[in-house]
Amino acid sequence: MIFAGLLFLTIGGFYLFLENSKTAAQNNINEGNAKLAQHQSTQKDVDGFIKDLADAKAIIGSEAHYSTIIPKIAQHIPSGIVLESLTLDTSALDKPISLTALGKNKDDAIRIKTNLEKSEIFSDVHLETVVYSGGNQSSDKPADYPITITISVTPKPEVLKQ
Repeated sequence: MIFAGLLFLTIGGFYLFLENSKTAAQNNINEGNAKLAQHQSTQKDVDGFIKDLADAKAIIGSEAHYSTIIPKIAQHIPSGIVLESLTLDTSALDKPISLTALGKNKDDAIRIKTNLEKSEIFSDVHLETVVYSGGNQSSDKPADYPITITISVTPKPEVLKQ
């Protein structure tokens, strides 16, 4: 009988010990889950920040410095030809862009095309149109530049990013 009493007492002690351990473990799990939820929120913020940094890097990496591009283009426009319009678009830097120039005669179209082809700025140069306006010059264009020249050029990406 004494042996049975000691056995029950030992089993009861182990039971209480295991219950206390279970309660302590459950408390640790609950604390861990609370910290995990807090860290998951922080992790979402970190992931969002990393994505924003990647977006910023992509934008900066594709940035074109027009203050250096435009003077380079101007250096390759022959004297006697006026650059009327130039469209630069950062969303399509590897696509052809259009230049419109005004010249005094049809030979100016060949001169500007040749100069742009020889430049280190463009990889592809095509003469699109050469229009002689004669006496029908519009009021916004000088009368001594009757030739309108449109040229398609593809900028070299490495030049645009300098």
